[in-house]
Amino acid sequence: MTLRRIVVLGASGHVGGALVRAFGTRGVEVIGHSSTTIDLRRPEALGALDGMLDPETALVLVSALTPDKGQSVDTFMTNLTMVANVTRYLEQRRAGLCAYVSSDAVYGFDINPVDETTPAAPAGYYALAKYAGERLVQLAGTSGGTPVLVLRLTGVYGPGDPHGAYGPNAFARSLARERGLRLFGSGEEERDHIYVDDAAQIIGSLVAARATGIFNIATGESRAFGDIVETIRALVPYEVKVTSVPRKGPVTHRRYDIARLRQAVPQMVFTPFKDGLRATLAAFGAV
Repeated sequence: MTLRRIVVLGASGHVGGALVRAFGTRGVEVIGHSSTTIDLRRPEALGALDGMLDPETALVLVSALTPDKGQSVDTFMTNLTMVANVTRYLEQRRAGLCAYVSSDAVYGFDINPVDETTPAAPAGYYALAKYAGERLVQLAGTSGGTPVLVLRLTGVYGPGDPHGAYGPNAFARSLARERGLRLFGSGEEERDHIYVDDAAQIIGSLVAARATGIFNIATGESRAFGDIVETIRALVPYEVKVTSVPRKGPVTHRRYDIARLRQAVPQMVFTPFKDGLRATLAAFGAV
């Protein structure tokens, strides 16, 4: 059965906004909600979805307090409450699919490369909330008969990011402000960064295909933060001042085996990192 409607919760965020745009190119009705239209902390607010969920509708849950809002019991409880309210609502209704946007933060750093069989080992409040959210959605799906898709995103970068997580987005914001940036140590750590529009298109393909189970949304190519800085130097017309600051922990790397994703979305094409970085720098006013 083809999906005719997609409801996105968290549509005003960086990833949520990109998803609304990506779904909009697929010829389906797209309904986006943000915290101003549905406050997921209040169970009664979910009444705004009455009549929308049916076997031809996918519900995509992106809403969350991101780590920049704080890593505390309070933010954990808020994130958990939002997902719990959605899953409580979902248990009583059968949708065509529920896609939960999670994070690669649920993994530890002791195993490389990471794939979908790697055990979860959440080490912070945000990661713990994301993993708990996955399990809540999976249990609600089983209870209510809704298929579930879990999407574990790696580091998303690109225009429109309001958070400035360490990496391309934070570097671009800092460069726009002071033509300099801060690097932990020498930037040895390797991470996988995916351009926001690429992530949205891949998720769009998985949702359209009604894929289920867990997928890591990554490129399969990791690079050191120090190498990202050197790429930036080649893209901007000024001298970049780099300040090395003490790292907060040991050097860790994150690498991915994306064979499962490639099998599910064989047509996926990634934006070359230099092109994505150039667009990000321009969007932040760093060039």
